[in-house]
Amino acid sequence: MQQFEKAKVIVICTHNSRRSHLGQIWLRLAAEKYSLPIETFSGGTEATAFHPNMISALQAAGFNVKEISLGENPHYHVKISAEDENNEQLFSKVYSAKYNPQENFIAVMVCTEADGGCPFVAGSTARISLPYQDPKYADGTSAEKEAYLKTVNEIGREMLFAVSQLK
Repeated sequence: MQQFEKAKVIVICTHNSRRSHLGQIWLRLAAEKYSLPIETFSGGTEATAFHPNMISALQAAGFNVKEISLGENPHYHVKISAEDENNEQLFSKVYSAKYNPQENFIAVMVCTEADGGCPFVAGSTARISLPYQDPKYADGTSAEKEAYLKTVNEIGREMLFAVSQLK
């Protein structure tokens, strides 16, 4: 982080619909908590939509999530913390989209598919593999809410711990 004024981190998964958004949100929250200059982003190897089950899980975990546009790939504002005046705008996009940095960033791969299918991330200065199980395995079952909340909590714990070690 000392090479640059701010560290830029893109959290990458295949569809940018679940885990990559969680990584972005929790990294941003941790950066604020520890007053570290980290900008967070997310993307996928393809774009789909921010999954509604993950939106519900974030809301259940206490995040203020508001839909700001409709369509196949809706956009959402997520208030990261009480002090946060800049709502994070989240939607599904590829990691190389214009909204994300194009060089001098750290790529964090949070799923095995993106990790294996994307061994080189153009523009990144570092690539970290940190895969999590996709909670979609529980979609449509009685375990759905529990699986999504477990993923929210697991990624949250690990991102907070990782950032705490940078202080």
